[in-house]
Amino acid sequence: MTAQAHPLNDAEMMLLGDVIDRLVPPIDDLPGAGAMGLAPEADSLARQHAPYHRALAIFIEKLALKWSAELPPSQKDALLGDLEAADGASFNAVLELVYLAYYGDPRVHRRVGWRGGPLQPEGFPLAPFNPEILQAVRQRKPFWRQT
Repeated sequence: MTAQAHPLNDAEMMLLGDVIDRLVPPIDDLPGAGAMGLAPEADSLARQHAPYHRALAIFIEKLALKWSAELPPSQKDALLGDLEAADGASFNAVLELVYLAYYGDPRVHRRVGWRGGPLQPEGFPLAPFNPEILQAVRQRKPFWRQT
């Protein structure tokens, strides 16, 4: 990304935090994405990729005119629905950013039972190799020419 990709200011960050709490609300003992403090992570991800940065800028610009933390949840959801209908591409890009930030967080990993760390060599155990799975391939005639 270029030097033009500046971080969100404090007001934009607060708005994004409130919005992503509506997009990924709390569940059981896990707070919503905004309350988890994931707005800076979503912003950081957006600044690394120009299409996401543009989508987030459009998203924030359109919501900033009407959004207020004091709005009832139903009105916030209606505003998000209107934005999704009017500019689905930007909405979906921001939703993807939020999901990337949310599902990349270790607290969510623990909540859903994901195990982090390397897959191999110290990761998940592999079943022993079964040579029988190659039987059908061995019975095929060669489809290449000999050289």
